[in-house]
Amino acid sequence: MNSLPENDLVLGGVDSFLPVIKAHKNLLSRVDEVIERAVEEQDLSIIETAIEGLLSVAQISGIALAKTLYVMKFQWDNFNQRQSYMDWAVDKFGKKEVTVKRYYRVWEMLVSGDIPREYAKKFETMPIRCLVPIGTMWEQKYPVTSQQWNKLANAPDPSSVNKIIREIKKVEPKENSLQIEWDAEAKSITGWKGGKPHVVYLQYDETDEVVTAMLSRLFADKAMEK
Repeated sequence: MNSLPENDLVLGGVDSFLPVIKAHKNLLSRVDEVIERAVEEQDLSIIETAIEGLLSVAQISGIALAKTLYVMKFQWDNFNQRQSYMDWAVDKFGKKEVTVKRYYRVWEMLVSGDIPREYAKKFETMPIRCLVPIGTMWEQKYPVTSQQWNKLANAPDPSSVNKIIREIKKVEPKENSLQIEWDAEAKSITGWKGGKPHVVYLQYDETDEVVTAMLSRLFADKAMEK
């Protein structure tokens, strides 16, 4: 592997599409190579191992982006740029300012010392869409016990995280309210009512930036009540 910067970091979980760089093209070509080798050797485990690796990269990319945005804010003056840090972050990472701040806040929370170390380490392995609402709650200075941090660190999905946060805030959903969550990766919208999920699967062109912008505006980074 060469030493190009794009091979040093994989940044993902963004709410708009970034140009395909050389490292991405190489990764996609490797998919064909891995599958061909698995077929030749009649060994499904080769593909399964590759999938596990890709899932790990996808999960860690969000937290890596959060750390990058946090550290770069403190290093920005060293680059002697006329552009402000926030303008640069919004432009280069394809994110709105509010989303940049949410990502930044996640890493700020993890290094704050407010979270017991063993739980902070577990948070680093969680999807960014689970961490964003936790970071918002932390910024709002709600008191959180060690047991509650433990529950958050072991929450399996965003719905569980939001439920625990409501318990911490002592806020219950309105009776018969509808909570709506968008899962961009799964292309699905889940409506929760009466504790039961109702899932709608979407079909759309991922390269259509207008469609993805529409969905982001409607659903990204929040659960809506109706």
